[in-house]
Amino acid sequence: MEEELKLKLKANIWKSYVFQIFSGLAFFLPIIVLFWQENGLSLTQIMLLQSFFAIIVVLLEVPSGYFADVFGRKKSFVIAGIFLFLGIFAYSLGHNFYQFLIAEMFWAFGLSFMSGTDSALVYDTLVDLKEEKKYKKIWGDIFFYKLIGVSIASIIGGFIGKISFRWTFYAMLPFLILLIFVAWSIKEPKRHKMIFERGYLVELFKILKTTFIDNIKLRWLIIYSAMIVSFNQAVLWFYQPYFKLTGLDIVYFGFVFAAFNLVAAISSKYAHYIEKKIGRKFSLIMLIFLVGGSYFLMSNFIYWFSFSFAFIQQFVRGFSRPVITDYINKLTTSEVRATVLSAQNLVEKLFYAFIIPFAGWAADIYSLVQAFTIIGVTAIVAGVIILTISHKNKVF
Repeated sequence: MEEELKLKLKANIWKSYVFQIFSGLAFFLPIIVLFWQENGLSLTQIMLLQSFFAIIVVLLEVPSGYFADVFGRKKSFVIAGIFLFLGIFAYSLGHNFYQFLIAEMFWAFGLSFMSGTDSALVYDTLVDLKEEKKYKKIWGDIFFYKLIGVSIASIIGGFIGKISFRWTFYAMLPFLILLIFVAWSIKEPKRHKMIFERGYLVELFKILKTTFIDNIKLRWLIIYSAMIVSFNQAVLWFYQPYFKLTGLDIVYFGFVFAAFNLVAAISSKYAHYIEKKIGRKFSLIMLIFLVGGSYFLMSNFIYWFSFSFAFIQQFVRGFSRPVITDYINKLTTSEVRATVLSAQNLVEKLFYAFIIPFAGWAADIYSLVQAFTIIGVTAIVAGVIILTISHKNKVF
């Protein structure tokens, strides 16, 4: 291999670090719900925005990956960078629901073209360099530093938000402009595997058949997983109005969100150890009760320290993914594993898109505290039903 080509390929690795870190500098995250409300959006409209975002991501997840395989990782990254910039730019200028809807569409396009392409670029680059054994370590390091960047951005965003909510969007724009130039400078590696050679519709049918017809245990495990993830993530858009209700100063919002990421990271890191101690069956069953219980605690104790109850949800966020995907991997085989995991992501996003508008509606019609009670009850009732069906089918 020519030395110049080798150097250009090696540069793809540090550029991947930059792309992940810069794209994650969401200074707006600790205050975005307050920003929406400041611009006249109800909680129902906020949830409809996120539902729309989730549906767009579902529709684009497979075709955007196919685009990257056919036309190249570099082009996908450039497109991703442009749409991410347009999304934040539209948000920085937006003042109503429909303008924010356009911003969410741009943001969803950007993340979809980035998702999958990012890991494929790193892996294919390492294959060309004959260093593919380093993939797990490098990819783990990339996301470690991205998480650090997210945490730092959350803290800074809390201070910026104290001055102006809108300036948290302005602060991200220079980094997204740099992303486009970084993407443009990427050296295209060889594409060593075509993911969807038979077409999107054929592959999608294969996903649905494998998941919901051929394997009953997988069907109910993925449905249970989707329910846990959806109910657990729905509260994300309630955190900021809830913190405000408890009297927590906006300056501290960023520190709380940084702590959330830390708890999720630690619970994910030690999930295998905890699961080994308490067993797979109890590990899976307890998740829905932790989610429902956390809503009850937040609805019944309204104090400045009540944000600490959300640490339960962050534990579930970090713990559930490695435990459930490990069980799914053991229930399937190598030749269909990727399609099954894709089906898991697809069903989770669809459940999430369905649940959150109703959560927002409940908060608007009643109150935030009453909405927490409704969501908690619904989560536990639905969870017990799915657990009962799963028990009859010997899922776990």
